[in-house]
Amino acid sequence: MTMTNLADRAMQLARIDRSERHPRPSWPALSTATVLAVAGSLVVDWALVHIGTTIFPSTVGYPHFHFSDYTTLTVIGVLIAGAAWPLVAWLTPTPRWLFLRLAIVVTAVLLLPDLYLLSRPQPVRAVGVLMTMHLAIAVVTYNALVRLAPPTVPSGRPRESGALPGEPSASVPDREERSARRWATTLAGLVTVETVLGVLALVVVPTGRPTGWLPHQGTALYLAHALLGLPLTIGALTYLVRTRASTRIYRLSGVIGGAGVTIAGLGGVFAITHPLRLVGVALMLFGPILAAFGYLLPTFDRISEDPSPPSDG
Repeated sequence: MTMTNLADRAMQLARIDRSERHPRPSWPALSTATVLAVAGSLVVDWALVHIGTTIFPSTVGYPHFHFSDYTTLTVIGVLIAGAAWPLVAWLTPTPRWLFLRLAIVVTAVLLLPDLYLLSRPQPVRAVGVLMTMHLAIAVVTYNALVRLAPPTVPSGRPRESGALPGEPSASVPDREERSARRWATTLAGLVTVETVLGVLALVVVPTGRPTGWLPHQGTALYLAHALLGLPLTIGALTYLVRTRASTRIYRLSGVIGGAGVTIAGLGGVFAITHPLRLVGVALMLFGPILAAFGYLLPTFDRISEDPSPPSDG
């Protein structure tokens, strides 16, 4: 068998088809999903290290458990996965099928350094936590990318050959509504991650600390919570602009969600100053709840409009 035949066979097994253009994730959705994947992976890493050192006290102080150590590798890995996802979608009509198998292969390769550590005088329990972290990062990253940034045709551009295989063609208004709904769902997920980080920060960072931009305890978690507010704010503004000419429920969703994000941001500013910190914490708790409600309004509205199945009686 020639090399050409081997390459064709490999492409066939991988379901790669470059004879036609396949839908790819939109850049806003991909950027948001990648940010969520980074934030979610870092939260999972931090939680697993905390749990591991609690269950196995002998692992406290293990060099690879330092936040700066696993953060760098995690961010690089997730960013590479985020760049690979649109490439996979460009190559195949079944991107999730191929991306899942690539994720499994890459994760298996990344476990090899952990196995190497086991061959050296390294604590087995600590290395076991590292391996669990790698698996958790793969799960978080895969689901964030394929669910929050699915391959779609850009709004307003007709499909040359209809919809995806087995999927009926949709009109431009329908595609715009689906796009707005995905934006709202993504922002609701981002608000949820931000809220979880905020609650963890309340537990780790002392509320009685003096006035200052950065606390001396829990600095990394505090920074992750603060920095995630930037893409959330950009996403809220973008969604608000996109829904100005949409239906009433989406306009209301954009306004309520944006108001909640604004309130939470003001709470973050107040929390810097010691005398206003309790007010800031209260606003940071109320704002995300309001924002999540606003961004879930389209989902609630869609559920309420679904017809109930007819009763047998």
